[in-house]
Amino acid sequence: MAAVSKDQELRQIQDKIKVLADNLSDLNKQKNQASSELKRVEQQYGEISRTVQELDTLVNSKRQRINEIQQEMQLQNSWLHTQKSQLAEQVKTAYALGRQEQLKLLLNQQDVNRSSRIMTYYKYFNQARLDKLQRINASLQLLTNLEQDKLLESQELAKLMADNKLLQEQLILSKIERKQLLEKINKDYQDNSQQLSRLKKNEKQLKLLISRLEYVTRTEIANKIKTQSFTHLRGKLPWPVQGKIAKSFGSLRSGGKWNGVLIQAQEGSKIKAIAHGQIVFSGWFKGYGLLAIVKHDKNFMSLYAFNQSLYGDVGDWIKAGDTIATVGNSGGRDKAGLYFEIRKKNKPLNPQKWCKK
Repeated sequence: MAAVSKDQELRQIQDKIKVLADNLSDLNKQKNQASSELKRVEQQYGEISRTVQELDTLVNSKRQRINEIQQEMQLQNSWLHTQKSQLAEQVKTAYALGRQEQLKLLLNQQDVNRSSRIMTYYKYFNQARLDKLQRINASLQLLTNLEQDKLLESQELAKLMADNKLLQEQLILSKIERKQLLEKINKDYQDNSQQLSRLKKNEKQLKLLISRLEYVTRTEIANKIKTQSFTHLRGKLPWPVQGKIAKSFGSLRSGGKWNGVLIQAQEGSKIKAIAHGQIVFSGWFKGYGLLAIVKHDKNFMSLYAFNQSLYGDVGDWIKAGDTIATVGNSGGRDKAGLYFEIRKKNKPLNPQKWCKK
């Protein structure tokens, strides 16, 4: 009963998080159609990009399988050639040992020992030929099966590549649509005061989001994390992605400071969770694009923004090193990069002091 109760409790917690995340992802409704469309386009782009990456993995897997089949077929053909040569030699040897018919050998009483020996050799070579033929037939059947496997794998590969090509075309269209939307949005915010107001409003909404997530998860998640205290990981955490730090913690930005670090990285690069925890937010958020937030214990969270695609759902438990997103430029960015924060009770901390040098 206790185990059932715990499972029910966990499901309830996850449901609460999902409801909160769904509500807060739409906290700041866009005032114009262009901004609303940007959210849709970036979400669509992220989903297509993720599917393309998955298809690329499948394509590589199919190509590897076809290559393995081809290598196996070469080995079987080489083996068959050797076996056929050996079979021919066996036939010649058997013929040389026993030109007389078996009945003649049996009736030949002049040299009983010799006849018996030749009969034994005759039976041995005959059995050896039969065994060899059986193995050759089995190898031929294997080759037939391999040919069928190769045909099926090739057909599946062709379909995957056709699907991939179609999705690549959709990505191009999404990029064009996104570019047009960004041009329209930038025209709406040409004034510096408007840009500053938008930036501050985005930061305020993010802080509100984290506060509410803290409230919902402040005890439940902490009770279920039995690993080393997050505080003890200071200076030992891995970076979520390899790249150059373009903006350091506390450096100036339009009308404010960076609460985390901006890491320049190649678009599509995998972003890894820095520590064990639970995904408490995974979705599009104004100003931060596709955003993932992981809670590590009662006090600490890590944030990953501007992503291309998101992996994992709200409520999922993850380990350090698990892929949670890919590098992108969502949120209206013009360059690919990861915006990364670590927070304690909603207070931003310097990631460069927490992650390995």
